[in-house]
Formats: sequence, structure tokens, C-alpha cells
Amino acid sequence: MPAIDRPRVAILGFSLESNGFSPIATKAAFVESYYLTGEALAADIARAAPRVMATVSGFVAEMERTGGLELVPIAVARTSPSGPADQAFFDEFMGEVKTRIEAAGPVDAVYISEHGAASATGDHDPDGTLFRLVRGIVGANVPVVATLDLHANVSEEMVAATDLLVAYVTNPHVDQFERGVETARALREILGGVRTARSFVRVPLLPPSVTLLTAAGPYADLISYGQSRIDARILNVSICAGFFLTDSPKAGMAIVVTARGDQSAADALAHDLAMRAWADRHRYVPRLTGIDEATRRMVSVAADPSLPALAFADVADNPGGGGRSNTTWLLEAFHAAGVTGVALGVFNDPALAREAHEKGVGARFLVRFNRDETHEMSRPFAAEGEVIALSDGKCVGRRGSAVGRALDMGAAARIRVGGIDVVVCSIRIQCTDPILLESLGIDIAGLRGLIVKSRGHFRAGFDEFFKGEQIVEVDAPGLTTPILSRLPYRNVSRPIYPLDPDMTWSPSGQV
Repeated sequence: MPAIDRPRVAILGFSLESNGFSPIATKAAFVESYYLTGEALAADIARAAPRVMATVSGFVAEMERTGGLELVPIAVARTSPSGPADQAFFDEFMGEVKTRIEAAGPVDAVYISEHGAASATGDHDPDGTLFRLVRGIVGANVPVVATLDLHANVSEEMVAATDLLVAYVTNPHVDQFERGVETARALREILGGVRTARSFVRVPLLPPSVTLLTAAGPYADLISYGQSRIDARILNVSICAGFFLTDSPKAGMAIVVTARGDQSAADALAHDLAMRAWADRHRYVPRLTGIDEATRRMVSVAADPSLPALAFADVADNPGGGGRSNTTWLLEAFHAAGVTGVALGVFNDPALAREAHEKGVGARFLVRFNRDETHEMSRPFAAEGEVIALSDGKCVGRRGSAVGRALDMGAAARIRVGGIDVVVCSIRIQCTDPILLESLGIDIAGLRGLIVKSRGHFRAGFDEFFKGEQIVEVDAPGLTTPILSRLPYRNVSRPIYPLDPDMTWSPSGQV
């Protein structure tokens, strides 16, 4: 087919990482976070500091650079990782997408910016359901391409309904813009006549997210090898580790290799990668530090200025994985130990943030964390404290995965309890960027310790302050614990490693 210089491209996306053990993601949560359609979506994409996913920005920028496009904005819904999406809202979103694509008339291509690890209260694979809907509307001959988070749980439906899936290759995810660019370049090839041949292999491996860094480790080795195999025949290699908390039949590692028409090349590489992943399964083991030991280390660092400062990752309360970002175990332990020079970010407590704003800077009062919470993981903690600073919570990311993106904590407060400055937010957000603390006046370089409500994305944002050897991953209770034996799985496909440690497997089937 002749190349289309300025194609009409429909853009949409449903971005949710579902934790099967967390509260349901409601329509209100999406509306609060991001739910834009039509011209409102187009206007956000065009902003200097947009709120839309960076993959969309990269895709649009590259399409414009290589000849332009007629943007057909459909709908994008996104919220922080939570439980399954409310089915009624997902159905509503599907209806919105259907109506808008049909009303838009013929398009030359569809680009979907998806996370890929969603579930809904009535659907284990809403990502696949959305992809199938889109394919059914535009027909078999219109290219449908999508970007995915590398924690996506890829289903057969997602592969069958698209021409190309492009997953991130960095964790922390600092390549989202670049993957959008890659997708646009591949779409240009497809529009110019290249036919994709894909091979999809599901590996029965459920690796905890803390084992999936791409700087070093088993996943880094696998990603690096896969990327080294991209050549004139291989268009894309996407190795999605899956999201271990989704509790879905599609949860787990999946490999999708896309070739330029060469099915045998795609099959051979996918098989090779699957075998390498399986051979390394024993390396995906979390190495955590208990609360007592973490507290002892913080006491030592606070008392000895010659020791390097430490960052304590509260990985089991990661809002980027469905945690509520309000557990108090580590805060309470550090406070009881009397440590000083410590900050905590970001603690999600709208009632406390509101109270701090009502009282004002300088107010001293009994600070009651989680006073309105009933969830068992959100136990209360109270201590005398002082309001140090207040803000509206709006800022622009300056480092890591959030660089250049508009961020919003809602009404925010910096509250000092003992020797710990706690940044309290009204909108749940992962502590990925130093600006979330700096916007309230915290000098991170002057800290002796930092507690981050994050699993790993903070590493890219805070690496100017804390190197790898200064990071302590803490084993505390929470909805995002990486200890799989503590999780009441009901829906994951079995057998799967490490839940079934003695199983054997090969890409041709399980034994």
C-alpha cells in the first residue's frame, strides 16, 4: 500500500494497574485522576506540561516530525494503581470509545496507550476487551498499535486484536516518551506496507516487582538480550514481566516478538527468550530488611554524620502498585526511636491535610494519622506535631519517570512529628519525584533519612541523592507486599512459579 503522509489516527487508552487485593477503582477515582475525551484530550496533549501519559506525547511528537497526523482524540482514562475497575464505569468507558470512534468516521490507524495490567469487577481482561472492541469497529485492515507498561499482563486477546505491542524497557520507567516514538516509527512502516508477524509466549512466572529493576539482575539481563536481537528482521521485542498482584488468569510474564513479516524469526526468538526467562526463575527473589533492623540502621545514621544518608522504601505500601500510601508501621517505629533529620513522602490522608490547612503554618496540635480510615492496613497513629508548610499540591516533575509531567497531590501539608517531616497529600500519588517534597521546602540533600512510599520508581527521581547502596527495601505490612506467600490468590493460572516451586515447563507446554 502507498504510504500515508498525514494519516488520521485515533488515540485512546485505559490505564489501570489492578491490585486484586486493593479497593475497587471507581469512576470518581478516574475522574479525579484523568478522564478526558475529544477536544479536551487534544488540548491536554498539546500542553507544554501535559497530564496525559508520556507515551502519547512521544507518539504524537514523532508522527508530527515524520510528516504529521490528523489527531482524532477519542478518550483516555487513567487512575493510580488500585483494585479492579468498577465494571459499570468500564462499560461506560467502552460505550464512550465506541460512540466516538464511530462518529469520527474512517481512520487510517489507531494508537492505544494502555497500562495492560487492568482487571474489572466483571472482567479479568478489560485490556483485551477494549482492544477487541476497537478492532471490531475499525476492521481488519486498519493498523491498531499500542504501548504497554512492562508490568502488563498480556493476554492472547490483546495480541490478536492489534498489529503491534510495544512495552517499556526500563524500570523505573524513564523511557515512556521513547516508546511512544518507537511506536510511531513502527506505525509509519506498517502504513507503508510492512506486515507484522508476531510470536507470543506466556511464561508461568510471577516475579515480584522489586526483582524487576533493569539496571541489574535477571530481568535486566533478559531485557538487554532481547533488545540486542532487534535487527532488520525483528521490529520489536517486548518482555512484559506482568503484575504479580493482579490476581488474574493472565497475570505473569509474557514475551511478544514482532518481526517484519518473518514468522519463523519471531517464533525462534520468542522461544529463546522464554527459555532464558524460565532458566533464571530462581533469581527473582526479594531481599528485604525487617522494620526493627531498618530502625536500628536509621538510629545509627542519625547519630553519626560520617555515615551516608539512607532511603527506606516502604515497598509494601506502594501507591504505584495499589497500596493506599498510608500505613504507619515504619513511621511509628522511627518516631518511637527518636530519630531526627528524616522525611516521609508521600502520606495519603485527605482529612489530615485539610486539618493542617485549616490550622495554618505554625500550628501545633495532636496529629492523628488515619483517623477516618477503617481498612486494616491503615491503622491509626497519633503524635504531637507542627504544620511547617502548606501548598495546593500542584507541581511539574523534574526527574525520572515524571519529568515534565504535571503532578497533583491535592491540598498538601508538611507536618513535623518529632524528628520526622511528613508530606501529607489529598490525592494518592507515588513518591517518584523530589519535587513532591521540595515543593514544601524540604532540603533532601540535608536529610539523614527518607521514607518513600514507592516500590522502585523513586530510584530514577532520587538518584542524585541516594545511590543503590543507600537504599533499604523494608519488609512491612501492606497491600503491595512482594512476599507472595502472604497473598490470598484465587484467580491466577496454576501451576505458576514461585507459588508452585517444583513445577517444570517448556514453551511447548507444561509437564
